[in-house]
Amino acid sequence: MTNHYMLKTSLIEYVDQRDQLHLERIKKNLQHVLTQRGESDLSQMDEVTWKNLVGISSRVDFAETMVPAEVFLFHPFSEFKRFHPDYTEQRLSLMSTERQCIFGNEASNRTLFLPIELNNQKIGYIGYTHREELTESLDIQLEQRQRELITYSVAFLVLITGLLLLPIAHYFIHPILAVTQGMRALTAGRFDTRLKVNRRDELGQLLQDFNHLSKSLEKNQQSRNQWIADISHELRTPLTIIRGDIEAMKDGVRPLNQQTLDNLHSEVVHLNRLIDDLYQIALNDVGGLRYQMQRVNFTGLVNSALANFRQQADIKGLKLHARLPEQDLFLLGDSDRLQQMLANLLANSIAYTDAPGEIHLTLTENKKVLHLVLEDTAPSVSEEAMQHLFERFYRAEGSRNRRFGGAGIGLALVQQIAQAHQGEVTVSASHIGGLKFTLTLPQEAYAS
Repeated sequence: MTNHYMLKTSLIEYVDQRDQLHLERIKKNLQHVLTQRGESDLSQMDEVTWKNLVGISSRVDFAETMVPAEVFLFHPFSEFKRFHPDYTEQRLSLMSTERQCIFGNEASNRTLFLPIELNNQKIGYIGYTHREELTESLDIQLEQRQRELITYSVAFLVLITGLLLLPIAHYFIHPILAVTQGMRALTAGRFDTRLKVNRRDELGQLLQDFNHLSKSLEKNQQSRNQWIADISHELRTPLTIIRGDIEAMKDGVRPLNQQTLDNLHSEVVHLNRLIDDLYQIALNDVGGLRYQMQRVNFTGLVNSALANFRQQADIKGLKLHARLPEQDLFLLGDSDRLQQMLANLLANSIAYTDAPGEIHLTLTENKKVLHLVLEDTAPSVSEEAMQHLFERFYRAEGSRNRRFGGAGIGLALVQQIAQAHQGEVTVSASHIGGLKFTLTLPQEAYAS
């Protein structure tokens, strides 16, 4: 619609410019006739001469022919034109210098005035009104043909553009649709969904990111399922023992004595410790585990932990050696969490070190960084197993295995507590045959 309007407007402007050329010819011929007649007063011109001059000026320029103007003005063809003027001639008027109409239509607010001059003196005007519509059949036909041409051209261009853009649109839209469908699959719980990556642009990176996301979700789901299975197993073991002992005492198979009660108490303590560890890890995962940071004598915490586990080490036939600094070392931390971390480290070494054996604990300070190193004797674990020791419910097979008990979450708690104190804990092979745990707390964790 806009194109048709612009076409029509352009054609009207073109025809208007063509009329302007005709108007200039009329002006020149009028000035030529007045000069030949020796007249300068437009009011002396008769209407027949004006109409004939207007009609013949569309074809003849009096200044360029040797034929006198009077011959053209009173030729029989001019008589025909005088009684049958065209649309352009009907819109012309001869005006005085005061712009009063001599011949033709009265001036309006849309009338344009072309001055007529003789001897550099203005003697009147030719009034002219712009076109509002096309009137001649040829002009109308031209408009219709141009309109049809534009319509067909636009339709052709749209068709060609669509055909050209179709593969381009498919190239860009296809991966987006694939990601959309993939996200719906992930929402439905199908975490094994993978997308084909066959491009290296930004959309290809998007496909790779989706595959990475789906792999992470699948791994998390497997870990969660394994977590539930492991928890169920770890809780079922002590409960089965407790239930079996109680049923044996009820049936009279096992006597109700101090030893039986001690066994039951030991399993209850083990179960309580397991539930507490699970609770601590769950709180840490959801951000509900709060640390009460204060100035703590870390050397004192280490001495207290050694005192608590020394008897347990002696009973198993292990020698517990400690090398601590003479001065107390302080840091900003949670005393209860740090005690739990030290207890888990010592309990792990005592549980998994064969007797007779040794456990060495060293505490040092270097440039406001605290280092605690815990080493034990054989057995050790493989390099591959070391990479998983801090994972929940992981226990290395072989020498350090389930026969020593434990749920496999003690070291996971150690790592969480160390990270909460802006530190880290690592494990490596010990030169004395077992494992070497190294705990570091950076200077941000120190209290001045």
